Amino acid sequence: MNKIVGENKLVFDHIWYGKYFKHFSYPPRVTPDVTGFEDALKGEIPNKLRTLLNRSSELKEQRDLRLGIIAERCEKGTFHEYFNASIAWYEFSEYFVIQKWINYWLQLWYKITPHALPQKIYNSLSHLTPEEIEQAKQNPIENFYEGRLRKVGSRFVGLCPFHQEKTPSFYIFPDNHWHCFGACSGGGDSINFIMKLKKLSFPEAARYLL
Repeated sequence: MNKIVGENKLVFDHIWYGKYFKHFSYPPRVTPDVTGFEDALKGEIPNKLRTLLNRSSELKEQRDLRLGIIAERCEKGTFHEYFNASIAWYEFSEYFVIQKWINYWLQLWYKITPHALPQKIYNSLSHLTPEEIEQAKQNPIENFYEGRLRKVGSRFVGLCPFHQEKTPSFYIFPDNHWHCFGACSGGGDSINFIMKLKKLSFPEAARYLL
């Protein structure tokens, strides 16, 4: 939900303005128990996602424009280019806060309903930058493994979540890839793991990990 305060200044759920500085609000680390609120959330979550995705797109355009200007005016590889680009990324840090809120509302959606998101929202979610995809791949697989893992050297070992077995054959390696040496012979990165575990599409799984 958005609101207008002060001199027609737009404030989103994730940001508020103090006297001199703006402050960000982050989503809870754990999704709450929403039993009894499913019907209301089915109507509210698409609205939240729509607002966040629109704002995210607007910020990305502004950021890319600023970085393009810096690239034109600064000699490549110089401290001047690095300094100005760092300032630009900091100024648009709201973009990364929004990604956390998008992830939060997506997790709530998957928690309350098996139905797909509205098509327009799904299409907007599909637009991921290479940096976002790489960031999603860095999220440790063991954080999403549902069960007990045993540390063996630099690897994690556990029962494969994708088929029934009594002897652990599921391995997570230091480079954040997984492989099953048992019946399913599956493997991949963290995005593949979430796709298979949560039955999500590639962009949905990537957003889930951001």
